[in-house]
Amino acid sequence: MNRQRRAAMAAAVTAGSMFLAACGGGAASSDDSAASITEEMLAMPQIDDSDGLVIDGEEVADAELLEAARNDTAVWFTGSGSQSAELTAARFEEETGVEMEMTRLPSGKLNERVLSESGAGRLSAGVVTITDPVLAEGFADGGVYVPYTDAPTYDTLAGMENVVWDDGAYFTAYYSAYAFAYNDQAVEEADAPQTWEDLLDPQWKGKMGIVNAGAGGTVQGLAAFQEEVLGDSYWGGLAAQDPRIFDTTSVQLEALARGEIEVVTAGFNSTYGSELGGAPITLVVPEKGISGTFNMQGLTTTGADSPAAKLFMNWTWSQSGQEFAAAQGFVGARTDIDQAATGPYQLPKASDESFVVYTPEEAAEEGEDVVRRWNAEFGFSG
Repeated sequence: MNRQRRAAMAAAVTAGSMFLAACGGGAASSDDSAASITEEMLAMPQIDDSDGLVIDGEEVADAELLEAARNDTAVWFTGSGSQSAELTAARFEEETGVEMEMTRLPSGKLNERVLSESGAGRLSAGVVTITDPVLAEGFADGGVYVPYTDAPTYDTLAGMENVVWDDGAYFTAYYSAYAFAYNDQAVEEADAPQTWEDLLDPQWKGKMGIVNAGAGGTVQGLAAFQEEVLGDSYWGGLAAQDPRIFDTTSVQLEALARGEIEVVTAGFNSTYGSELGGAPITLVVPEKGISGTFNMQGLTTTGADSPAAKLFMNWTWSQSGQEFAAAQGFVGARTDIDQAATGPYQLPKASDESFVVYTPEEAAEEGEDVVRRWNAEFGFSG
């Protein structure tokens, strides 16, 4: 993408961020700036709402559900990044004609709010998306999530690995992907790293940024991927580079954009968002693969009575919803369709060998040990 295009996208992203702030940092409704960004990311599909909702030839809702949903509001709580959540809400509204109210919180705080509201019998969210599969399981066990098997794609989803959980109590919406990136103003293309092993080249000593493995599931999954795929000595080689260790991806990406560091391991979605926003960043999809972690989503007890919430569930797993997630830099949960490109980048499908998913079982059984050993290897005290 050229600099002129990036500058135009930066202005649109800024406008969208101002809109989000004006809504109290959480609520989102139709917004021309956000909608224009979504169309830059992925062209609008063919939509037929003459008898229900059909998008690119695939039924998303029958006529009864669509009519009821358009007289309702989808209330969505999500642990996704704020920009991604805003764009997803805007795209859903644009494709379905259904209003959405979105609230975005980090997964830990989101968990607290959902459980508090549910416990008091005042849960407002009809759909909850959370990036921690253990917390999603807790929602199902605690009766926050309710089984939903009415989506037109349910039978398709049920035939795929790691998509339908607890007999439809909740689902994998899509996966976060982790790879690496560099500052393309500070690093010449010919010198840029292209493989995971390239990150161990002495030229990056003192010029690299990473997020500590205890900061969240995505970076914990990356650490596990590095051991499993790249070998037991990889952490030691990376630690020898004297990387700058961050607590959050957002601060890490700001430092990369300013040129304080030149190379980072980073989440694809958030890094691509920074690139679209005008930052001088180029991502790399290495041949040896990338790590993946779950984004779980379920219909709540409140959503069971909300046609708009049900329509949002249907749309999430429609081909159009999955392609828009991919356009943002996620890996789609559905493996019966192609993985749409993320701008100039092509991420693997969830079923590809090069996409290594950190499972909920691994997180529960090995997560604490992974973080403990990673901290020791990197001399990180938290």
